[in-house]
Amino acid sequence: MHKLLAVLFVVAFGLITSSNAYAQNKNVGAEKCAKMCHKVQFQSWSETPHAKMAAKGADCEKCHGAGSAYMTLSVMKDPAKAKAAGLIAKPDKASCSPCHKAGSITDAELAKVHAHKPKPKG
Repeated sequence: MHKLLAVLFVVAFGLITSSNAYAQNKNVGAEKCAKMCHKVQFQSWSETPHAKMAAKGADCEKCHGAGSAYMTLSVMKDPAKAKAAGLIAKPDKASCSPCHKAGSITDAELAKVHAHKPKPKG
C-alpha cells in the first residue's frame, strides 16, 4: 500500500511540474507585451509587414520566444535571467528561416526589424 501511494505521489508530482513547465512556455500575445512594458516597440512593430502577418503568428513571440516564461518584471530587468528563461533578445538571420527563405534576409533588413522604435523627429 505504501509503495502504491509513493508511486501515485511521484506520478502526481511529475504531472504537476510538467504542466507548470508547459504553462511557462505559452505565448501571451503582442498586446500584453505592449500593455505591460513595450508600448513604443509595439507601436513601431505595428507599422511593419510583420504586424500584418500577426494573424499567422508573426508577432513578438515568434521571434523573441514565448513571453510567459520571461515576462515577470524581476526576470525582464535581469538580462541573464531573461535569456535563461527563453528570451531571444536579438534574433539572428537563422531564426528568420522558418518564415523566410535562407539567405533572403540582409543585415540591413535585420537591423531595421530590430530597431522597433520610431526614429527621433528633428
